Amino acid sequence: MADSVVSVYRVTNNRGLRVPAFQVDYHERESDVAWEMVFGGSRAYLARFGGKLDRNLDEQALESHFMARRFTSSLLLGGAGLFQAEAVGRLMFTDIKGEIHWTAQLDRKEIAAPKASEEITAAVLDWYGALCDHTILRRAADDAYLALRHPHETYIFVYRGLEWLKEGLGVDWAQIARDIGVPLKDLGEFKKLANHETGVRHASKSGKKLRANAEDSAIAVCNLFDAIWAARKRIDSKWEGSSPEKRSEAVMMAAPLEVYD
Repeated sequence: MADSVVSVYRVTNNRGLRVPAFQVDYHERESDVAWEMVFGGSRAYLARFGGKLDRNLDEQALESHFMARRFTSSLLLGGAGLFQAEAVGRLMFTDIKGEIHWTAQLDRKEIAAPKASEEITAAVLDWYGALCDHTILRRAADDAYLALRHPHETYIFVYRGLEWLKEGLGVDWAQIARDIGVPLKDLGEFKKLANHETGVRHASKSGKKLRANAEDSAIAVCNLFDAIWAARKRIDSKWEGSSPEKRSEAVMMAAPLEVYD
């Protein structure tokens, strides 16, 4: 006997793009749980198989949210853009006998999934695997995502993203500054901006609050991207990564900026 949960998400983009078509299979290392996931167009379908499931719907929802979040972060890091996944339905199948087969069909022809370039497809799937394998990278990537989703609150998420890497890798702020490619003094100024009487990370006595603008948000996230890339290289010395130009393109693809010709 086995149980299964199929979660359906509506996927949207800040620039009106459709999510490219992806199919991902994932097996959890410490359990018999397997996931088969289809992303494309305006939908994502996440099917969880294996073992008896707790009938608590909140727990099942949380697991699917975690998997969907890894994918939206991978789309960001891979250069596909900034996508949001909103749960719109969930089906639970209990006491299944025998082998399970399933497929997914997108809702309407006009919103069918576009094909991503081979480079972006490879990058997204590569990052998905890395985020599943390395918690610290996943935490920092999630904060990069949140920084772009909430551009007026960028600094708090960028700061925390850098802290995840610093604490997780056991390095000091001087190393983080080198990874980003800025003087330690400049990083110190950013830390001061985030921490002291600005209302960014802590409440200010004055009640005043500093908010980032869209342009500064993109620059700050570029710095966090540089730190994430350096951290992954430190974890896996064989990983080739990508150029600073490609990282900047990934941020600009996701940044909440209107570009006029």
